[in-house]
Order: sequence, then structure tokens, then C-alpha cells
Amino acid sequence: MLTKKMDDLLQKNVKKMKTLQFAMNLPSLGLRYRFSSTTPNQRFHSASVGKLMTATVIFAANEQGKLSLESRIHTILKPEILDRLFVFRGHDYKEEITVKQLLSHTSGVNDYFESKTMDGSLFIDDVIQHPDTMWMPMDLLDFTRNRQQAVAKPGEKFFYSDTGFILLGLIAEAAFDMPFHQVLKTLLFESAGMHDTDLCFYGDGFDPTALAPLFINNVDVHLFQSVSCDFSGGGLSTTAEDLLKFLDHLQNGAFISQQSIDIMSSFDHRFRQGLYYSTGMMQVRFEEFFFLLKGMPRLQGHIGVTGVHAWYHPETHDSFVLNVGNAKDMAMSFQLLITILQLINQENGKK
Repeated sequence: MLTKKMDDLLQKNVKKMKTLQFAMNLPSLGLRYRFSSTTPNQRFHSASVGKLMTATVIFAANEQGKLSLESRIHTILKPEILDRLFVFRGHDYKEEITVKQLLSHTSGVNDYFESKTMDGSLFIDDVIQHPDTMWMPMDLLDFTRNRQQAVAKPGEKFFYSDTGFILLGLIAEAAFDMPFHQVLKTLLFESAGMHDTDLCFYGDGFDPTALAPLFINNVDVHLFQSVSCDFSGGGLSTTAEDLLKFLDHLQNGAFISQQSIDIMSSFDHRFRQGLYYSTGMMQVRFEEFFFLLKGMPRLQGHIGVTGVHAWYHPETHDSFVLNVGNAKDMAMSFQLLITILQLINQENGKK
């Protein structure tokens, strides 16, 4: 029985991890399953999995005629928001940047979260050393504006950028004329029945004490106010079950059209070995991790730096959500996901 094998596997992995939440919906086997090492519907930080939702509301704005993917962002955002973010080798490209370039990480803007500053320091050190800091969107943009430089001309290079996704959150606010947390609630959370999901520090239901442990550089930061640094780059409090609901609604066309999903899933850019990027969505190619994994399904969705996964298989509509809550356990989280997929393949082989 697959559920018994899943229980045994996940219980075994609990001993290795700070926290573990998993849920899957398998139309291919007529099975829905979930597991948590803590409370049954444990909330956790979404990390960059939230970018899927930011991208979805931007595509919704496109379909509703509120903007175009080719819209120049300087026509949507105030000049002071874009000031000095896109200066590359002495030329300011801010009037050339499009919405689609932000979605596909090809705008040339730097990344406040993981890239070094001009003096060699890292943003994440600031988050850990100053836990009481409340990071507003403009503060995050100012970090890149004042301490980093653009990495390329627009359209010239793929460079993963949280800074670009902060801009997309502000674009969503302008397009729908409401705060970003309200955009998410109105367009996604309410329609999908995601009652346990909120934008951290903004949503009415956000409670940091309800979050699972969140380890970055061996420090549990889940109670830090400085975790406000994500915003539209992925700063959600959510659950495995709610992320399953999101994936189900996304791939079934409840949020945006299949045409939009096709654009989101062209996967033209190599993010890292085995991971490819399109316009707000990732694809995992397991065969690049290890040649014996050739033939495993290519899942699409997104990951987050602390070992958060939200994937679905576009052919079977099977979907998977996993959280281990620790940046150092990312490799282990992929190993667990691979083992789960192998168990499912074995079960499908019995049909």
C-alpha cells in the first residue's frame, strides 16, 4: 500500500530534518495524501514558492487588460521606484524594461537577497544580525539601488532576482489598485479556498508564532521581523494543503488561461543544474542530477531556498508540496522527493 510506504519513508526522514511537511494529490492513482512532523496543518514560510503566485496575478492582470507582458514598467511605476536600479555601464535602461523581463529574470537588475553588495557583504547576514528590522518594499529596492549594480542590459542575461519580483508586486498593486496582500487574497486565496495562507506581516491572519521552524545559516528565523524581507518575492505563510489547492487551481485553469500557463512554462533559461526557468515558473529535470534518473517526470512549479517545493506534472496533473524548513537541507529535500516519485512509479507500474 502506497500510503503505508509513504508513512514509513517520511517518519524515517523526520529524524534528519528540523521540520517536515508533505502533501500530494495523485489523480493518476486516485489518492490524496498529507503528512506533517508537527501539527496536522502546519503553517510554514513559502520562500520563493510564492513567486508562482506573484507571476499568476501578473498574468491575470495581462488577461484582464490591465497591463501587457510587453508593457514598459516605467509607464506603470513612479520614477523614484526605478531610480538607479537599471544603470549598467553608465547607461540607465529603466525606460526599456518590460514586465515580461522581470518575470523571466532578464531585466538586468541585481538581486538583493543572494548577491553580494559592492563592499562584499550579504543581505542575509543583515537579516540574521538585525532580527527586529521591518523591511518594506522600498527598503528592499533601496538595498539594491544603493549597494549593488545592475548586472546586464535588459534582455541580455538570465539573472535570478528577488529585486525584480519586488517590482512585480508593486506593479500588481498598481494594476489592481489595491495592496499586494489584498490582490493575492482576492484573486487567489479566496477562490481556491486557501484559508490558511497570508502574506507575512500584511495579511489579517498572519501569525509568526504559528510558523514551523525556518533555518538559514543554522539560525531559526521564523520569529524574526526581518523575515519581512520577502514580500512579493515569496513571503507567504501557508500550508502544504493550501499549496496543493493552488497547484490544482492553477493547472485546471481556474486562475489564468492555458495560453498564459504555456508562456509561464517555456523554460528557456538554465537556473542551475537540473533546474530551468521561464516566466515565473521552474522545471526540474531529474536526469541532470543523475543519469539513472532519466525517464522521471519533468515537474514544473517552483522551489524556495529553505527546502520548499511546489511541483505538478502537466500530463497527469499529479502535484507535490514539500517543506523541510532549512536552507542546508535543500539537497536532502530533493533526495526525498526523488524517492517519493520512485515509489509512485512503482505503484503506477502495478496498475
